[in-house]
Amino acid sequence: MRMKEAFDTFFEEMTQNYLKKKGVPPKAPCQEEKYPTGLFLLDTLDDNGYAQWKPRLQEKAISFENIEKKLGFPIHPQIKEYLSTYWFLALDGRIQTQSRKIVLRLNGLTPYNDLDERIISGFDNEQTHYLSDHKYFFLIGTYCMIDGNDSYLIHVNNDTGEVTAVEVIDKISIKLADSIEELLMKMKGIWIIK
Repeated sequence: MRMKEAFDTFFEEMTQNYLKKKGVPPKAPCQEEKYPTGLFLLDTLDDNGYAQWKPRLQEKAISFENIEKKLGFPIHPQIKEYLSTYWFLALDGRIQTQSRKIVLRLNGLTPYNDLDERIISGFDNEQTHYLSDHKYFFLIGTYCMIDGNDSYLIHVNNDTGEVTAVEVIDKISIKLADSIEELLMKMKGIWIIK
């Protein structure tokens, strides 16, 4: 499966869930003047400060060569594809397995993000991963609740592409998917509505 197809599947399912629940396309808090994203449809801004937004396909190819030199190691192809396919706001979703209920949020990525800074901070996360080789895990989500415990973070193993929920204090890792693509396909999209 390709990353774009996985994103498209997730976005379509998420939008349909929002339409069924609220009768309108997805909305989020909009502070475009203060925190620009380039993703909001400003003519849909309501009195509560919410506006519709749409993911935007990235048009310009991203080179990872310089950032890989800075890091001193290659970035897994799944991570590169994830960071170079769409611009999007935070993605909220849930995964239901036979034994677990998982609610998670993947961090957004907009054209206004400094991609090099985002990549460096995603790998330089000794505070968010308990393994001594933490630099080989890329942080893609800062919120994940599993069975009522919301202290998990979401990482991608840079060697394998596997996605895990990591609870740093108790040193627990729970596999969520074999790849970011699989995670997007498994996630049932929801939107946080305040």
